[in-house]
Amino acid sequence: MVSRIGKEIEISPVELASQLAKKAKINLASGSPDPRVIPISEIREAYNEVLEDVKSLFYPGAGGQEELKKEIEEHYLQFLGLSKGEDEIVITSGAQHAMELLGKYFLENDVIAVENPTFIETFNAIKLRSSVAIPIDLDDKGIKVDELEEFLKIVKINLLYVIPNCHNPAGVNLDEERRKYIVELAEKYNFYVLEDDPYRPIAGCVPKPIKYFDKNGRVIYISSFSKILAPGLRIGFILANKEIAEKISLLEQLDFSTSTVNQYVVARLIRKGIVMRRMKELYEYYSRKMKILKDSLIDHGLTKFNEPKCGFFLLLDLEKDSWKVFNNAIQLGLSFVPAKPFFLRGGDTMARLSITMSNEEEIKEGVSILKKAIQMT
Repeated sequence: MVSRIGKEIEISPVELASQLAKKAKINLASGSPDPRVIPISEIREAYNEVLEDVKSLFYPGAGGQEELKKEIEEHYLQFLGLSKGEDEIVITSGAQHAMELLGKYFLENDVIAVENPTFIETFNAIKLRSSVAIPIDLDDKGIKVDELEEFLKIVKINLLYVIPNCHNPAGVNLDEERRKYIVELAEKYNFYVLEDDPYRPIAGCVPKPIKYFDKNGRVIYISSFSKILAPGLRIGFILANKEIAEKISLLEQLDFSTSTVNQYVVARLIRKGIVMRRMKELYEYYSRKMKILKDSLIDHGLTKFNEPKCGFFLLLDLEKDSWKVFNNAIQLGLSFVPAKPFFLRGGDTMARLSITMSNEEEIKEGVSILKKAIQMT
């Protein structure tokens, strides 16, 4: 597929798998939060309260409503391990919108570096505006900073894109020492870091954000309320130094895509403590489901994976072509995501398994089907 600006982009592997898997009985493919834990009644109540004031139906201001920015600053950032300090908050229509705005601001056929694998849907926003994307491998402690530094010695990059917590699709957390070192490298080699951190609210105990170690505005922190509340609200935010935040706010105003009503709804849910209350609940909920997936895989002799630390995803090496296994799995009633599109290099035998849509018994049955599909391949 070719975009308007002439760059080839990948169709979402989740979307493609979903198109091919609509009749599958068990879904281990979806990247959406579990619909059973979306706080529908609380969201409905917040909408009713917000709509009593007509200002919620006005145009949004540049960079987001002040009420929401204030709630994030005073009542939310501390739960993420951050403080506003000299930085500014910009409200966006989810994390992918944030990535699109940052790509517009930073890139014009520039070189970028990215984890291998990475989340292709957000990565595409900056890939479109780059000339070269350098893949840096992951291990069970996140991006390999030594490998990154070897590239930096010979190649000048503008941006490094990192998913530090509950990595999608790898499931790993970035080691704290590596977080510190990334900031040191950004200073030494003069580049910026895009820290995409939508899973932290449901991640449990994880290291401090990369942004925490940033003293000179080199790290742009990106977060979202999609995992803690609901993805359809499309509310995220950027925390960046004042100069970058001001320019991103102007770009955000050009498209007016961030819903005013939804900004007020999220502000109210923060103020009521609903967002913070859900953090521990959701971490425990998803951790139970992930344990069932891991245990089931091990019971079936499928052990080629780095242990996921949190979040929705487990990246499994099938040791066979993942699309061939996928086609067999579909015939048996199971969908998952062949993970090749998440990789800039390699990944032909990798599969991303998700715990969100299936219940505990379905996860167990899904693994059993997966084992059969591998044996058939």
